[in-house]
Amino acid sequence: MSKTSIYSDSELIEGLSRNNSQAIREIYRLYQSMLTKWIVTRGGAENDAYDIFQEGLMVLYEKAQKPEFALTCKLSTYLFAVCKRLWFKKLEASSQVSFLQEIEDEDDNDMEAQYHDDVSHHLEKEVNFQLLENAMSQLGEPCNGLLKAFYLEEKNMQDIAKQFGYTNAENAKTQKYKCLNRLKKLFFSSRKTT
Repeated sequence: MSKTSIYSDSELIEGLSRNNSQAIREIYRLYQSMLTKWIVTRGGAENDAYDIFQEGLMVLYEKAQKPEFALTCKLSTYLFAVCKRLWFKKLEASSQVSFLQEIEDEDDNDMEAQYHDDVSHHLEKEVNFQLLENAMSQLGEPCNGLLKAFYLEEKNMQDIAKQFGYTNAENAKTQKYKCLNRLKKLFFSSRKTT
């Protein structure tokens, strides 16, 4: 690759883990065009390449959040391998190419297994987020608002009691517990059907 960077791979990973916009821009500058070219030469569109790159970057971001994560290869190699896996998964889902056929053509080593595990974990999380979103939409009010107030807005039980008209924080806590149990039932019942 002809592009060079003033940042080392470890500095880019560290910047990504801290949501440093300069590091993220640098990763895009260095690697997005390479992936776009690769996907376009295999029948994909530039929009596909952009989406795949963003998903690959999210996999890398999730890994970078873990203190035990350490690259055992160049950043470009890791990111490209993850993006390739995501692209093959997308093609397999749309029945354009057999993912397994593509993998058999590649060298089968420990690094490939690691990329596969990382992508599988990312895809599983995406499915779970979608299932959770669906379960939240089925939950209805006031449970939906109460859980969002507690978990997303990080409000304390006193504030939640006032906002939702409960007599005290203990009653709000009891209601939150009931809502959470309903959400769990909706979530796990939808997982059984997928």
